[in-house]
Amino acid sequence: QRRIRWDCFDCQIHPQYGDLVKCHVSGSRRSLLNVDVNTLEELDLIRVYVKISTRFRKTDMYRKFFDITFDGCRVIADMTPGTMVTNMFNAIVKSSNQPRKCPIKTGSIYYRNISIEDALPLFVPTSELLVQTNLFSKRKLYLNATVRGEITE
Repeated sequence: QRRIRWDCFDCQIHPQYGDLVKCHVSGSRRSLLNVDVNTLEELDLIRVYVKISTRFRKTDMYRKFFDITFDGCRVIADMTPGTMVTNMFNAIVKSSNQPRKCPIKTGSIYYRNISIEDALPLFVPTSELLVQTNLFSKRKLYLNATVRGEITE
């Protein structure tokens, strides 16, 4: 079975949209991600951009392996079982109080013990991994999350 060990997890939120954002890695294998954020503005339109980059040696530069942009509100509302985006979304919100429809109201949102090992597509190679996620509302970047780690067999 493939495993993920995360080395670094960083996130930033635009002060107009939220405060008190905390992101950290946990678990005995450093395979779990946790996020706490306090939203200050209702979010009714959410565009999500995810870029996955890989490298095979520490001396190499990360290279874009895959990227995708999608409507976050549509994913929440019209989840088609079995799709990659739905599988990832379910892994992320499994232990979360994130609303299951838009708009996302103001207040505290948490995500606990996110594990994407089972949802990670098999086409992502065993490598060092850099995942960058940007969330936009009304064309403004409101949240950036970057996580770096390694996929092993």
